Amino acid sequence: MIKPFYTILLLSGGLCAEAIQDTDFDGVPDAQDNCPNTPFLNQVNSQGCTTSVLRLPDETDYDSMTMTLASGYENNDDLPGVTKQYKTKFQVNYYHNDWSYSIRSSFRTRDDDGGLGDTTLKIRKRFRLSPEIRLNLGAGLKLPTYDFLGNKTDYKLYSSLYYYPTGAVSFFGGFNYTFIQDEEIMGELQNRSNLYVGAGYFFRDDLYANITYMYEKSKYVYEHPEYSLSGTLFYQVTDSWFATLYYKQDILDEDLHEELYFKLGYKFW
Repeated sequence: MIKPFYTILLLSGGLCAEAIQDTDFDGVPDAQDNCPNTPFLNQVNSQGCTTSVLRLPDETDYDSMTMTLASGYENNDDLPGVTKQYKTKFQVNYYHNDWSYSIRSSFRTRDDDGGLGDTTLKIRKRFRLSPEIRLNLGAGLKLPTYDFLGNKTDYKLYSSLYYYPTGAVSFFGGFNYTFIQDEEIMGELQNRSNLYVGAGYFFRDDLYANITYMYEKSKYVYEHPEYSLSGTLFYQVTDSWFATLYYKQDILDEDLHEELYFKLGYKFW
């Protein structure tokens, strides 16, 4: 009795699908759907448009405070005597209106060596150019808490642009610049910069992925620039907890440049 029942159900469903098309499976027929490409499983209104605004924690529209803890490793074959380096990163972010403030530091372990990494303080202002476009400008200090000879405080400038053409897709890019103040102990130094562009997609309200292409200039004159691809997978576990998986690799260099981090975050409010 069960097989005939499901056969009739599938056949009737197929006949209905021909009469009423719903391409994005949001429950609103295409003929009445004002937002035809709504992400699968998003909650929608009677016009087929998502009722939630999809944003990552660092693009929040509300006052909030988050704390994250990341663990992973980095490879850089260009630096003599340095192979795989394991790091634990800690970061606190506070968001108020269109301003954000953050403090970030890390602890490294490499072979028999270990210690605290540099500590970065950052302030950022967001400008809402339109409902779809946001410009972020910021500045920061990189404090010399990493204990090595000649390490000094560096000054940083940040800029980024986010574009949300639909409720699910995002495009972004940015340019960062660091004024290097370290003493030239290991070789001639230069100011450091990086330029990146990328695209992301919200598969659901709580699941996001992106891919980024980056050009990064080293602070050492003798090192060549790095061209890399990175990918990020973000998952909102609960209203308060979220997790991120990040991987980055150099794509145009024979030397190994690689990063892998897993991050767990908590949103206080």
